[in-house]
Amino acid sequence: MKVTLKLSESLLSIYKETEKPLQEIMVLNLEKPSTLREILIKAGINPLMVPMIIIKNQRCQSLDYSIENDETITLIGPLAGG
Repeated sequence: MKVTLKLSESLLSIYKETEKPLQEIMVLNLEKPSTLREILIKAGINPLMVPMIIIKNQRCQSLDYSIENDETITLIGPLAGG
């Protein structure tokens, strides 16, 4: 199954200075259903750095949510303000 990850600029900026910068759009091919936590780890993203995940225009409440079909997932990193 194919999972497409769309990363927000706030998340990209955290990883841009690392050894392995992330891409704005990442495509993962999964052999079996996986939880959001497993998908993030496979993509090299610390789950703690993603406070908001959007699937099918709705906020996902749990990293234990299982992805069982092709899906597009939007990852929103931490936001700062003042």
